Amino acid sequence: PLPGRVDEYFLPNNLSLPQAYQRADITMAGDAEILAMLYRPVLMAQAQVSFLNRKYNLDHEETHTAMVNDPDRKGRIRWEDWTAGAVDSQGFDRQPDPRARFGNLGTPLGDAAVMRGMKQDFLDWVYHESEVTVLANEALKVYAGPDVSPADFRTMCSEAAREMRDADVRKLEVRYENKIDAIEKRLEREKRELDEDRDELSQRKMEEWGTHAENVLSLFGGRRRRVSTSLTKRRMTAKAKADVEESLDAIEDYQEDIEELEEELTQEINEINDHWGEVAIDISEIPVKPFKKDVRLDLFGVAWMPFFIIRHGGDLLEIPGYSDEDIS
Repeated sequence: PLPGRVDEYFLPNNLSLPQAYQRADITMAGDAEILAMLYRPVLMAQAQVSFLNRKYNLDHEETHTAMVNDPDRKGRIRWEDWTAGAVDSQGFDRQPDPRARFGNLGTPLGDAAVMRGMKQDFLDWVYHESEVTVLANEALKVYAGPDVSPADFRTMCSEAAREMRDADVRKLEVRYENKIDAIEKRLEREKRELDEDRDELSQRKMEEWGTHAENVLSLFGGRRRRVSTSLTKRRMTAKAKADVEESLDAIEDYQEDIEELEEELTQEINEINDHWGEVAIDISEIPVKPFKKDVRLDLFGVAWMPFFIIRHGGDLLEIPGYSDEDIS
């Protein structure tokens, strides 16, 4: 009988005879015959570990399971040497096979005090061994736990960097659009002034030519025109011409300013793209340990494991009839 407060589990016979041979890496004899079923005791231990961290977007659970076939009599166990696949607590048999035999319980499984010590030692081992790696991009504030693959995390970073880049580019475009709009308004105003100056120049040229013609006719008619009038018209024409040239120069300057701003905008957009491209690939790994309160014991006690007793040719073999692995 088990000591008080020690849980007992019956592992299911989930292997057929051919599967048991395959699991044991033994070639099955043609005359193999099952003579009996034997339960042998193993130490079963399983704990659930939760990792919760809002900053790192971490919500992850791990299961640590150990099945110790031959525990030390004093309860000293290297748990990492006995790790096993997770066991479904609903998958145990409620009762043993009524035709089966049982092996001896023995020490330390029959010693309640040693079992309590091993239970605490297992929990301590799970706590110290448990750690997950969080993928992080600190600049983007993007984090992911072990449930996210590195490829998926890189995609997450690329998408976040693209959003940040688009926001920066839009701010930059608005700033440059305001500058270009202001210059374009001055450019349009200068173009209107150029049209006016050209009209003025055309009119002054006509007046100058008219005055010149009058002066020539007056000479032939014996009359003298005032020379100052002709000079005045010439000065007015020269001023109108200068105004036209000034407007042309101003328009050219404004157009050059717009081209320079557009070139600057393109250059700064390229710099923004380069910056966020570098940020997107700046990925680091952050180790995260659980809190002790997040290590919860799921199973701990004696598990009876079924073994086939087989006539194999002229020999008797003992092969496990249970596996924690899917060998189908």
